[in-house]
Amino acid sequence: MSELESNPSMSGHDDVGVESNISEAHIELAERLALRMNIFDKPAIFNMLSSRAKWGAGIITVSLLFWWLLISSGSDNMDDGVSKFLGLDFNEVALLVMALAFLYSVFGDFSRELGSLVPSIISGVMIIFVALYVGEPIVTALLSDTLSLESGLWRTGRLSLVSLGVIYGGHLIVDASLLLWLRRFLEAHEDIELTPPSRTSEASQMPNLDD
Repeated sequence: MSELESNPSMSGHDDVGVESNISEAHIELAERLALRMNIFDKPAIFNMLSSRAKWGAGIITVSLLFWWLLISSGSDNMDDGVSKFLGLDFNEVALLVMALAFLYSVFGDFSRELGSLVPSIISGVMIIFVALYVGEPIVTALLSDTLSLESGLWRTGRLSLVSLGVIYGGHLIVDASLLLWLRRFLEAHEDIELTPPSRTSEASQMPNLDD
């Protein structure tokens, strides 16, 4: 059975005896993840996976609680300052902003790791709509009398907080899902070893002592 030859100048894997049916794209993805997150052994992967999943879920939960307490159950008159985009009231805008922010985070992070064009385009569209909805209350307050300036600032501030929380929490959850994939990939191919760049560079620069 044919084998993939290892390249000692690469900063990713020692793939002695790796079968050729392992996708080179999967190996490169594993290398990119290990380099970006600076993890090269299974215990570190397990710890980071648990940490990022926990914090990601927690931050998104806090964002939802913030929406419920200060937007859905707040004192805003939802009939004031209805959005020009789709005619949504403030509560509906907040829910849509959180959904768009999460999609932006998911598509953006996956497109970065996978090098895909379509997710990048979708991510760009999502963040534009998030910015439009977040900035609309303050613009409405400045250009019309349907909202006071104080109300516009307060609405924009709350939308900013929930959107930033969901974006960051989504980023952590995507990282956790990628780490889960990396853990399963290494478990399925135990002969692949991820090595830090310093180790591979030192190995390639060792003098030949056979002379």
